[in-house]
Parts: sequence; structure tokens; C-alpha cells
Amino acid sequence: MLGKKKDHLSAAALLKPTSTFAVPGARPIAVVLLAFDRTGRIINQQGILGKMSGKRNMLDTLVLISDDAPGAEPYYFAKWSQGIPGDVTFSPAVCSSDDRRRYDTGWDSDSYTGSFGCREWTAQLYARDQPYIDVTSYASHGTFIGELVGWSRFEDPPKPVIGRHGKTWLCLHECPAGEKPGVIPNIKVWTTKHGYPMPERPRKQPLYPNADYADDLNE
Repeated sequence: MLGKKKDHLSAAALLKPTSTFAVPGARPIAVVLLAFDRTGRIINQQGILGKMSGKRNMLDTLVLISDDAPGAEPYYFAKWSQGIPGDVTFSPAVCSSDDRRRYDTGWDSDSYTGSFGCREWTAQLYARDQPYIDVTSYASHGTFIGELVGWSRFEDPPKPVIGRHGKTWLCLHECPAGEKPGVIPNIKVWTTKHGYPMPERPRKQPLYPNADYADDLNE
């Protein structure tokens, strides 16, 4: 007898932007923020999302389930990735379905999804000497903020999330000194004001492709 198939619905159907940023000469940037308490319950949303909790299942899939109907089909929203065996630079991480392709051989570095992904985010999150998380993607058609999933733990100190979209720098989340998220008029002035180093273009993107860890992955 065949068992009942368990489908995961897409959480994208539930998510609405927490904030949207207009950028001169480029498409707008939208941010969706989900904040959880230590039991997994979402604490910053209203409506359906305000009655849901995040869970990690046995397949390391991160899902949203209804608090009122725990037997209902879960909504997939991310993957708990163990990353590279033995690595602590960017493992473990919360990743998206795009990240499965992003780190494989053949990834198109000009993809409008962007070449900054969960490993780059997590490496900057874990690096205590890194004062911010720079989510800029670099491609032949320019610099931009692509589609990505970010995360942090309860014990992580706040880090500003910044990125360059076209010719405009933005602070998207946890901006320093009480600043509101939005356009950074002058990145040099901004970094000097807060005692931060200037953002630098990475030597390549993605910075941590699977090809660089072939021996570890094939053990």
C-alpha cells in the first residue's frame, strides 16, 4: 500500500514585503522579515503568518506550520544546510532552493538571481571582525542585490545588512546608530562615520562553490 504523499506548499504564497526600497535607475528592492521566538513561533507578522511557527524536519527542510492546525500541509521556506563536511566558515547555513544551483558547476554568474548566496551570508555572519553583511552581487551587467535568504541566531550581535544596487548603496536591515533602512547617500562618508572598512569586491562569486571542496564532498 502506498503511503500518503506529503507535499510542501510554497511559503512564497504567504510572504509579503516588510519593506520596499525605491532605487534610482533600478528595480525596487523588497525585504521580507520573519522573526521567531525560541519556540519557533513567528512574532512579527499578522494574519495567517502570525499564527504559524517554523520547524526543522528530519530532512533538514525548514517549514512553516499552522499553530491552529498542526496537521495541515506545511509550507516550505528554506533548507538547513550542513554545507561542507568539517567546514565552520559558512556551515551550517539557512539556504534557499536557488542556493542548490548557485554552488554547482555551470552556475551562470550573470544570473539575475545573483551570485551572493547563503554561504557568503553565513561566512560574514560568523566572522566576528566583519562589521556588516554586504549582499552585493557582481555580474557583467553591473552590481545589484539579487534574491537571497539571510538569517541569524539568537546569540548573534546585530549586523547591518548593506548592498549596492546599480549605483546606489542601501542599508536594508539592522542599520547602525538607530538609522532607518534606506539609501546610503555616500558609502565613504557612511563607513567613516561608523568606523567601518569600505566594502570590497570579492575575488570571485560565488565565493564558496562546490568545486573548491570536491575532495571533502566526495569523501
